[in-house]
Amino acid sequence: MANTIGQAGCVTAFVAIIIIAIAFAIGWFVDYLMGNERRIATVLMLLLSFPVTLYAMFRLSLFIVGRNQDKQVENINQDSKEESTQ
Repeated sequence: MANTIGQAGCVTAFVAIIIIAIAFAIGWFVDYLMGNERRIATVLMLLLSFPVTLYAMFRLSLFIVGRNQDKQVENINQDSKEESTQ
């Protein structure tokens, strides 16, 4: 289980960095197009990226943990079937 938690943590951190970087790039580009020196669009995009990041982290964590639990249940079922046939 610790391996799964570590894996989920690494994946979600990587996804969070990607989402925040995309938001920063889009905000920077919009500010460049509009000629904003105060970088208002960049700040707004970064603020909007936080709920998206939290949602993505939550869904990915649930997916990874759920997938691992399914594998553990399958392994337990296989072991019990093998013991019952012997």
